[in-house]
Amino acid sequence: MDLKTLTNMFPSHKLVMGEQFAQESISALKIRSVLNWSDTIFVNCDFSEAQFHLLMVSSAIFFKCDFSGAVFRACDIDGSEFISCNLTCSDMLGSVVSDTTFTDCIIGGIRGPVSHDGLNFYFPRYSRNLPLTSQAPYYVITAVGELLFIFKTEDSWRVHGEHRRVVIKHEDLETAKEPYKTAVESAAKLDHQRLSMLLGTVPAG
Repeated sequence: MDLKTLTNMFPSHKLVMGEQFAQESISALKIRSVLNWSDTIFVNCDFSEAQFHLLMVSSAIFFKCDFSGAVFRACDIDGSEFISCNLTCSDMLGSVVSDTTFTDCIIGGIRGPVSHDGLNFYFPRYSRNLPLTSQAPYYVITAVGELLFIFKTEDSWRVHGEHRRVVIKHEDLETAKEPYKTAVESAAKLDHQRLSMLLGTVPAG
């Protein structure tokens, strides 16, 4: 999709292009007089390592925006779209995201949402040239008091904890260290179950 097609599809949306919000603290109080984030198309905006707080965003479209390292706290994102965005290591655990679509986005290391209900991920990638190959964009496993976000690529499992990242090659899973071995095995089992349900070979539930 290109910008012309996007703006033609949503002619009533406002357009914000090329704005720099990197490393800013972006709160509801601060932006109230600056931007209405709903019914807006953001294009090529830099939100890397920004701190979002108490934002309510609905029917917004983010196109080719950079959210790498951004943190969302107590935000409500509803009915929005992220298209070709970089969400590497962004953190949405403290926010509610619903009825939202992520298309052709880089999501390696993303933390949250924990539940994928009401969300759609199309052609997700771990990094720029590394597609994700699992039946879900990522799996969330609780291990030793922390959440592990597990991503499956063509040759390995990528495990992200709060302060650590582990790469486990598919052929090395049997000798991987704990708790990562058990966590990845659980994710692999969930992935197999989702695939079986998709193919209709096992009943749901």
